[in-house]
Amino acid sequence: MRLPGPFSMLRLSLGLAVAVSVMGGASQQAPSAAALVGRSASNTSNSDCSRECMTTIVTQILDSIVAHDPRTLPMATVYRATENSHPAALGMMTLWRTVTKAGPPSLLAIDTTIGTAHFALDISEGNDATESVLRGRVKVVDQQITELELFINRYRGDHGFSFSAAELPTNYKALMSPPANRTKASRATLEALSEALFATSSNFSVSIGDDCQFTEIGWKVVDPGTYGNGSTDPLGCSWPSGHPTDTNARVGLVIDEELGFVVTSGIVPGKVYPYGPYGNLSAFIPNTLSAPQEVQEAYFEEMKALGTVPLLSPTGATGDTLEVLQYYNDELQAMQINVYLSGPNMTSPWL
Repeated sequence: MRLPGPFSMLRLSLGLAVAVSVMGGASQQAPSAAALVGRSASNTSNSDCSRECMTTIVTQILDSIVAHDPRTLPMATVYRATENSHPAALGMMTLWRTVTKAGPPSLLAIDTTIGTAHFALDISEGNDATESVLRGRVKVVDQQITELELFINRYRGDHGFSFSAAELPTNYKALMSPPANRTKASRATLEALSEALFATSSNFSVSIGDDCQFTEIGWKVVDPGTYGNGSTDPLGCSWPSGHPTDTNARVGLVIDEELGFVVTSGIVPGKVYPYGPYGNLSAFIPNTLSAPQEVQEAYFEEMKALGTVPLLSPTGATGDTLEVLQYYNDELQAMQINVYLSGPNMTSPWL
């Protein structure tokens, strides 16, 4: 049996934030819905938009982007919006200028209790041969858009991990069609899962499904190894003790009780290191994962001494994440690590 290398452990750890044992089902010691709602200003009670209504609004957003006309959207008198973590009016966002093909979403999580949705899909910019990944979160009040948080990942350097716009539809299709006879998790359980994700401590325990899908920006994750000695087999999900944490994590952004999706956001400081046997790859490693960082520091010094390949200098960065988990049958069924990188010491405009 091949033991996971340091970067494999990094991938299994990123985005998880609770030291728990992989055993049993969900702990019954879940925080109340009221307590979780208090952690995020976005989570205001709103039940005037059904799943069909929320789906229609997401479709309107995508149609508006392709038409290069944000004026078609049902925007609130005052709204909040960001593109790749920076605030801007919709008419000044790059997406409304460059996207030529989009939709329907390959993944759509809908929370009718608080009127939010998360969506992800492959898109084209400029010409149909150019593929990127668009993902976002929308909040609706009185059937008007009050919040729109958008990210566009064009390639691996945007987030420091694996990427495939082409494989995203196939990989996410399975998540949108869970077994009809599944046991759905309660809202309280899903909220507790969201609360645990970036927590410094939690007694919420998680059992991993046999076919739990682990993806980063559309691609099932593999670990090629620092020296090219890894594997091409996809890695499975894990809920490890080593993890990034964020005491200001935005929890319960979307809780989809029908499909079992949970969306949580955390800000993760770290460094981007050179990676791979030819020095032409890089990887983002959170500062909380000191052991993998030390491995990459040693690799950097070794390769620098050889002087055979150009190396990216290790550089500070911040990962703005929208983590997506799927949970039913008392087990974790899917884990998506969605990251967008910015400079060091950055934070979220949504805090």
